[in-house]
Amino acid sequence: MACQRYITETKIFYSNNQTDSNCNSIIFINSGSVNVTVDNVVLAPNQTLAIDGNKDEMNVKVYEFNFASGSNPQLTVVFKRYLV
Repeated sequence: MACQRYITETKIFYSNNQTDSNCNSIIFINSGSVNVTVDNVVLAPNQTLAIDGNKDEMNVKVYEFNFASGSNPQLTVVFKRYLV
């Protein structure tokens, strides 16, 4: 069985925005101190939302996120991308 190679990429957002996925799995981490809504899912500080794909699947969705008012909004997004 051959190993599948992949990389991870991390992006950090500090304001309302959106991101494409184009990956096999994506993890949203509310690393700030205010709630953030990711596609209608509310994440309190330190909560995560993980969306994993099966083997040979690619998530191509564009995810929108909005922060509640307050100080220190921060969303960490980790992408897992397979190498061809």
